[in-house]
Amino acid sequence: MNIKILRLGHSARHHEAAAGATVGEVLDAVDLSAQGHAISVNGLGASTTTGLADGDVICLIPKVEGGLL
Repeated sequence: MNIKILRLGHSARHHEAAAGATVGEVLDAVDLSAQGHAISVNGLGASTTTGLADGDVICLIPKVEGGLL
């Protein structure tokens, strides 16, 4: 199955994954870490254990912390 991976500031990647692969397995296969990022699949919140289907889009969103001083 074809999976697209988006990460802010980087080119989109495509990865051919086995049926039933999880977000974590795909990220490991392309040597990316989810650490410090929120994960979404097709625009919905997800985790590294989320199962994927053909055509899914994984998006890694950098976590931002801070606020008013």
